[in-house]
Amino acid sequence: MRNELKILVFSTLLLFVSCKQSIESKAEYNQNRELVPNPEGLQKDNLAVSEAINEDCKCAENEFAGTKTDTVYQLSNGKRIALCGYRNIEKKPIDFSEFVLSVCGEKKIIDFWDATQNYQLKKINDTLIVEELIDLPTKKDRDYETNIWGIDKIYFENNNVIKQHFVNKNIKRYSEKEIALTLKEYESADEKIDDGKMLLVNRLFISTLSGNKKAREYFYKFKEKYKIDGAFSEEYSDLKAMLEVWDKQE
Repeated sequence: MRNELKILVFSTLLLFVSCKQSIESKAEYNQNRELVPNPEGLQKDNLAVSEAINEDCKCAENEFAGTKTDTVYQLSNGKRIALCGYRNIEKKPIDFSEFVLSVCGEKKIIDFWDATQNYQLKKINDTLIVEELIDLPTKKDRDYETNIWGIDKIYFENNNVIKQHFVNKNIKRYSEKEIALTLKEYESADEKIDDGKMLLVNRLFISTLSGNKKAREYFYKFKEKYKIDGAFSEEYSDLKAMLEVWDKQE
C-alpha cells in the first residue's frame, strides 16, 4: 500500500512538472513569435480587439500587405475590420506600418498605410481611429518627441464604410520666447547644411504653425539659403507638404 502511494505521488509530481514545462515552452514560443516582423494570426496588446482568432476574417486581396490577419476590430453593428501588415513590436504601445485595413467579407480594402510613417490604432465606440506618428521638436527645449499628425476616422453609415482624414490641430505651439529664439538661430546660422540645420527648419515649421509670419518667411527661404538635396531635401519637402495641408484645414 505504501509503495502504491509513493508511485501515485511520484506520478502526480511528474505530471505537474511536465505541464509546467509545456506552459513555459508555449510562453517562450509566443515571445519569440512577437519578434517576427509580420507575426501570424491575431495577437492581443493594449488595443480593443476581438478575443478569438478569426480564421474567417481575412483582408481582401491586395498588392500591399497580403491577406494574413494580424488584428481584428469588432464593432457593435456586427462589422469587423481586419488589419494585415507589419507591427513594430519594440514600441510600447505597439504601432504599425505598411498595412491595409479591410472589412471582413468585402472584396476591396478600405485603404493602405505605407511604410514611411508609423501609426497607432484605437477603437472609440464604433469608430476605428488611425493616428499617424511623426517626430517634431515640441518637447521641452524644442527637442524632438513623437506627435500625432494625421488622423483617419473609419466608421459605418447605412452599412457603408466611411473614412475621414484630417490633421491634428492640437499639436503643441511655441511660446513667443521659443519663437524668438528660433528666429535668432536662423538669422545667426552659418550656411553649412547638417543635422542641426534640419532641426532648425523643423523648429521654423513649429514656429509657423504657431502663427509667426517671420518664421513662415524663413521656412520658405530655407531651401534657397542651404541648397539642400538628397534626404535633407526630401525631409524639407515633406514639411512643406504638411504645412500646405495644415493651411487648407480650417
